[in-house]
Amino acid sequence: MQDASASANWLQELLSLMGYSTSVNTHLLEASPEQAASNSKNYWLEISTDGLQEQQIQRLIGQDGIVIDSLQYLANTLLNSHLPSDLNQSASQPQNHNFYTVELNGYRSKYLANLNELAEKAVQQVRETQTEFAIKNLSSADRRYIHQFLESFPDIQTYSQGKEPNRHLIVKLVQV
Repeated sequence: MQDASASANWLQELLSLMGYSTSVNTHLLEASPEQAASNSKNYWLEISTDGLQEQQIQRLIGQDGIVIDSLQYLANTLLNSHLPSDLNQSASQPQNHNFYTVELNGYRSKYLANLNELAEKAVQQVRETQTEFAIKNLSSADRRYIHQFLESFPDIQTYSQGKEPNRHLIVKLVQV
């Protein structure tokens, strides 16, 4: 749990430098089979609302979640900085790349529920039309989340297509 403690301390220190006096709680979520095989972990970093005013909470979330998304991006980049810059290492060398999700006042939970709904609608459309469906305008973290979410649908396959900033997620039926 050393990573969990270090991640909470890092985010709490960053928030303090930004002028916010609050604490951060960390929860370890269950990893997907491929993450478990690579020793990766999913950490949920929850910023406590204790001591924060509503206006401060809104500033930390930002318009359309831009601030909380930026905090999450920083967490994932900096807390994984121990990794070599060449991410194309051989499979025999585990990466131990951890995934960090930053939560504040239920924002991320609601956002992920909306992503689940979007993914389920895409699956429904793919099943009904028997054609591929593209989900556009997703961040790389959102694409990864939907890929993982749809792993539990045995008749559905997903992949990403295109180059940033026009990369999108394709949902299609598994070819038998």
